[in-house]
Amino acid sequence: MSYVGSSSPGPASPPKLASVVARRIEDDVLDRALPVGAVVGSEAELLDRFGVSRAVLREAVRIVEHGGLARMRRGPGGGLVVAEPRRSAVATAISVWFSFVGVTIDEILEAKVPLSTGACRLAAERIGESGIERLRSRLAELEARSSLRPSDVTGLDRLIAGLSRNRAVALFADALGDIGLSRVAMPRADGDAADQLAGYRGVVDAIVAGDAGAAQARMRAVLDTTRARVQDRPQRVPRASTEPDGDGGKLGERVAAALRDDIEAARWPVGEILGSEAELIGRYGVSRAVLREAVRILEHHGALRTKRGPGGGLVVAEPDGAAVVRSAQIALEFGGVASSDLFEARDILEVATVALAAERCTPETAETLQRGLEAERAGKNAAVTFHDLHHMIAEAAGNRPLMLFIDVLAAITLSHVRPARRTAEAVAAISDDANRAHASILAAVTAGDASLARRRMARHLDAASVALS
Repeated sequence: MSYVGSSSPGPASPPKLASVVARRIEDDVLDRALPVGAVVGSEAELLDRFGVSRAVLREAVRIVEHGGLARMRRGPGGGLVVAEPRRSAVATAISVWFSFVGVTIDEILEAKVPLSTGACRLAAERIGESGIERLRSRLAELEARSSLRPSDVTGLDRLIAGLSRNRAVALFADALGDIGLSRVAMPRADGDAADQLAGYRGVVDAIVAGDAGAAQARMRAVLDTTRARVQDRPQRVPRASTEPDGDGGKLGERVAAALRDDIEAARWPVGEILGSEAELIGRYGVSRAVLREAVRILEHHGALRTKRGPGGGLVVAEPDGAAVVRSAQIALEFGGVASSDLFEARDILEVATVALAAERCTPETAETLQRGLEAERAGKNAAVTFHDLHHMIAEAAGNRPLMLFIDVLAAITLSHVRPARRTAEAVAAISDDANRAHASILAAVTAGDASLARRRMARHLDAASVALS
């Protein structure tokens, strides 16, 4: 799949050996359900197991560490140790990719609508007494303040997403919150702030009352107001902040944020050298240890790489969208995401996305989608590959955050397909059903019928949840 630019996915290039080894390590940890702290193997053991050079293994380990599933521990008793992927780290990796490809504020707000309103519906249906107490306490704390900080509203959105009890919804909400959108969406006057909190008061009251419809409608009204406020200001690519509120935190994290600001201000000049280590130490006024900590953070998220030797220094890198998808997949699978969570999140996001695709469909888009449908039909293996067409529909919608989230969910869905569903007979039956459903969905999309496209996508996902689980 292609994440940089707007073209349809091209043929995949053969993966590097290090990437293959990394994938085998990750699959081994997930398949064996190894707990945090378990040693996957020492470097010597891993070299013997995979039969590769030390250089290849170490590159594979860096890929695994980037995904957050394990880290190399040095010294006696060391080796590759299972770690718990941090949701915040995955969200930051997603936001770095958003920044690199130039995701706009409008795209972020557009993606927030189905995600936030869907989270409100689920929270209203599932919230318990402790959740009610947390939600009301948080809102009361904000209402008592004389002014709002940039992270306040983002924190409330994240709390609501967490109360949805859907791991995927919560992860994606974190990713959107980590963009730092609140810096440009904050009210400009105390009266505006009071109005915004009043809007959230209505959302909270509806959630507490268990009124899912009202919670969704009130959240949509809050987001509509936010969108109007943003559209009244100069547009710019959202800042992908290491620290969403920009306050406090480790010095290394603050330097990482400053480095990333410089990269974003220069519009991601991939391949250019930001400066030597000595130059950057002087520029940011920090020690070598602090700078190296900041560099490790950005290398982890694919924003920088270090070039050794004469004329070397810190080089701007190109974040890998496929690696971001894999990182999010690992975090969700390690956390034990259920198939029901996946299809619930897909229903929230894909039904909204197919409507956008219908509203924005052009003759060229319609032709591309039709070719995709014909290729799927000719492939005779849509049970495995039919998610490609979902990706193409998301591309047609023109919203890259939604496209990324849908790709993450599709990748995990395939890993949850039961073995009994993978027989030749089952594959053929699912392929035929999926292709017929896709044909009906695309007919609505190419006709510009958003409401019918929504209905058909919802029915398709409902049927797929049964067929693939």
